[in-house]
Amino acid sequence: MKQPLVFLSLLTLWSACKKDDSHDVLQPQPVVSNQIRFDALAVGQISRYIGLNGYHYYPSIVNSPFEYTDDTLRLEIVAKDASGYKVAETLHYVGAVNDWIDSQMDSTFYYYLRVSNDTLRITPINSNYVRSRIFAHHASRYGIPLQKIESPKVEIKDWRTSLPSWADRWEGYTENYTLFDKTYDYLNVIVENTAMGLDGLGETYVFSKSYGIVRFSTYSGWTGEGYGWDLIPEN
Repeated sequence: MKQPLVFLSLLTLWSACKKDDSHDVLQPQPVVSNQIRFDALAVGQISRYIGLNGYHYYPSIVNSPFEYTDDTLRLEIVAKDASGYKVAETLHYVGAVNDWIDSQMDSTFYYYLRVSNDTLRITPINSNYVRSRIFAHHASRYGIPLQKIESPKVEIKDWRTSLPSWADRWEGYTENYTLFDKTYDYLNVIVENTAMGLDGLGETYVFSKSYGIVRFSTYSGWTGEGYGWDLIPEN
């Protein structure tokens, strides 16, 4: 709901109360998000992300630069059935895209989201594995636990976190994280880099039940390069 509409609605209600000589104090009504939120999945929810390319993902590097791209990822819940909430994932781009996602860049990926035992489950449709540009291998296979992580406190720096960045799994949380002028009061942080010990890829998720995925990235220990997605706030 846009701010002018909220203002007009409150003004109308205020005028009605004044005519009735009511002494009730009006309380602003909460703005309902239409982005994908894991605690209230619904058909019609849409989340959009801007792409990023990251470099020098190594523990010994003080700064790991990254740059935003002109690629946009769009996730829309298009249906609901016994298997869960069906998501249509599409990539929108201008010109060339990162080599990590250029395969099937014009394809729409479909999969289900559902919450079971306080864990987000991502399940494939007509396939043995999930095809997604934002839910990587480990999350697709094991899900994303949604319980509030209470320790340790983590800083988000460049496209990494202050958690150790090599072959292991770490969990933490961050407070009052600001991205694109929107501040998120509390977010879980999961750095799942176990596969890097076997020459696989690492995965980082910054998220919460109410905000969904706010930041995702995946990266190679061999090259130190990777890509990711940052959530674009609603207008």
